[in-house]
Amino acid sequence: MSRPRVVVVDLGGVLFHFDHASRLRHMADAFELAADRIDELLWRSGFSADCDAGKYRNPAEIRQYIRAATGFTGSDDRLDAAWCSAFRPDQAVRHVLERHRGTRPTALFTNNGPLEEDALLRLYPTMFDSFDHLLFSHRLGHRKPDPAAFATVLKRLGALPDDILFVDDSPANTAAARAAGWTAVHFQGPDTLEHALSL
Repeated sequence: MSRPRVVVVDLGGVLFHFDHASRLRHMADAFELAADRIDELLWRSGFSADCDAGKYRNPAEIRQYIRAATGFTGSDDRLDAAWCSAFRPDQAVRHVLERHRGTRPTALFTNNGPLEEDALLRLYPTMFDSFDHLLFSHRLGHRKPDPAAFATVLKRLGALPDDILFVDDSPANTAAARAAGWTAVHFQGPDTLEHALSL
């Protein structure tokens, strides 16, 4: 088997630690609502998944919906910080990517919407320095593990399935990637990524 020529990495759970429960606590404090109520309004309702799928086209639309749903009247900066508080940069992963930077094209492939793309790149710009392509699901119109998401990424990268080395923390996503013909690695820590990049 030839060496995969493009590295594709997940965001939440790989490049960033991801903790939804922590986000709900932050939002409960900022929005003065119960965490379970926030989860119901913005996640269990399907709103967040709709954002990821591109049904809301820009951060302003998403902020407007959140404000209407929750009654939040604070600043955009506080809203953005609360919405993105599930994400904490994994500097060890960033260092691994930096060590391998330039050896192969590298893409970020993530189920996230316009507000995460806007806020995370603004709050943590150096975390994205190693990537040649930023593939957010809201721009693709499909979310992992939908096979259409993997097919759309291939088109965006101008790649074939066996060109791709994919690293993700979700077993469902790595299984879908393998079904699409990609080489997929289940991320369990920075050492997993270091080993994968030696393939």
